[in-house]
Amino acid sequence: MLSDVDKIVIVVYFYFLGVAVIGFAARKMIHGLDDYFAGGHRIPWWLAAVSHHVSGYSAFAFVGYASLAYKVGLNIWTVFAVPCFLAMVIGAYVWAPRWVRLKVMTPVQYLEERFNNVVRQAIAWSGIAVKFVDEGTKLYSLAKVINAVTGLSTKKTIIGCGVITVIYLLVGGLWAEIMTDFAQFIVQFGITLALVPAVLAAVGGWRGLWNKPNSVPFALFSKDFPPYRLIVFFFVILMSYNGGTWGLAQRFYSLGKPSEAKKAALLSASLYLIYPLALYIPVWAAPLLIGELQDPEMAYIVVAQQQLPLIAPGLLGLLVAAMFAATMSMVDSDLNALAAVFTKDIYGRVIDRNASDQKLMKVGFAATAVFGAVTVACGLATESLGGAFKAMMDWYAAVLGPVSIPLLFGMLIPWTTWRGALLSWLGGFITFVVFKYWYTAPLAYLIWGQTDNEPLNWTITTGAELLVAFSIFIVEGFISRQSDEEQQRVRGLFSRLREQPEE
Repeated sequence: MLSDVDKIVIVVYFYFLGVAVIGFAARKMIHGLDDYFAGGHRIPWWLAAVSHHVSGYSAFAFVGYASLAYKVGLNIWTVFAVPCFLAMVIGAYVWAPRWVRLKVMTPVQYLEERFNNVVRQAIAWSGIAVKFVDEGTKLYSLAKVINAVTGLSTKKTIIGCGVITVIYLLVGGLWAEIMTDFAQFIVQFGITLALVPAVLAAVGGWRGLWNKPNSVPFALFSKDFPPYRLIVFFFVILMSYNGGTWGLAQRFYSLGKPSEAKKAALLSASLYLIYPLALYIPVWAAPLLIGELQDPEMAYIVVAQQQLPLIAPGLLGLLVAAMFAATMSMVDSDLNALAAVFTKDIYGRVIDRNASDQKLMKVGFAATAVFGAVTVACGLATESLGGAFKAMMDWYAAVLGPVSIPLLFGMLIPWTTWRGALLSWLGGFITFVVFKYWYTAPLAYLIWGQTDNEPLNWTITTGAELLVAFSIFIVEGFISRQSDEEQQRVRGLFSRLREQPEE
């Protein structure tokens, strides 16, 4: 449980750093919709890079991924760190500069120019719906941490954290999120670097971490994540971290120059490759320091509870505060992107085309509050879906493809028509439903001789969905023809996306 010093640290951290300074400082930088939703396209590249990286380290990284790290050992590095690194290196040369050249306020805004408004609306509505599962797992993960260190009810914590998160977003918009990301990165990074040597000393160093009877596995692959599952999961990560997760796309199109986006993506990639090793050393050490845990999701936090007070009083409180800030900022980022899409792509495009900026700001505030409430509801439902990691894999990761393929490959492939984008989106979702509920078990039996192999079942369902959606998107353009008006519009878009000299 938290000491009095820890509680004081949490209060001081949140009031002075989280609200009184960052939130209201960011508020002064908001002069309109573009500032609120896209940072006025003037976010510094290094700040965007840290924010992009930190957005992968909400409490979910300390709970959802921690539960997997406790089970599979070093394999978590090839599941999480290596795919993120490779995805961002690819993204630095492919998607990040293009997001800047689009000059958009929302990630789906350009889809009308590329295809038509029907595609824009389909991706907007379905993307909002899919994203709530991911948001719920983050709030759930944070509530688990707070429950472990304070004893507060998980359900009440989810509700309380959701309310605070929405209020903070309403105050400062994207600037508040990115500034908070940087502040909590410094705090979280410092605590992690302090915890790692203490944990290694307690278990006998790096060699002692792996060589004892109850050590976690020292292997790059496992039965939970064999190579075939990692390959499919990599493509999910590739799409998610390069813009399929809309809050991460914001980190690129909020920049001013394509070269800055490239640098931001490469810096984020480097951090993803290195930092997870330090992050999961306490999780790998948990069986040696604590013994077998009934709840692996708590592996990181129980080791932190044991070791941080031995280093300095107040560090545990600072870690909890930093986790809260990270999760709050990550959820805020996604809610900001969702509210932006609803405001600009749905309300401003379909419901009221003549709405003023002032009215759209009010709509954005209202959408933020409503989406925050839905996120809280999804957080409350996460436990019934099997916990944070299982909910993320079974639902968010599994259905991200149909939303992301038209969005990301629409700026790379010029020949696909609006019909191909729409059929790709629809075909992906239909394939997911058909395979998840009818065909996966028989196929798994033919391949593996059993029907309850979860890694294989997920790989078949998600792989089939991605293959169908991507194949339709690629092939359709060779069957259908764009009209003269479409060809002219698409040529104009792609000329803007090509490499151009920067001032």
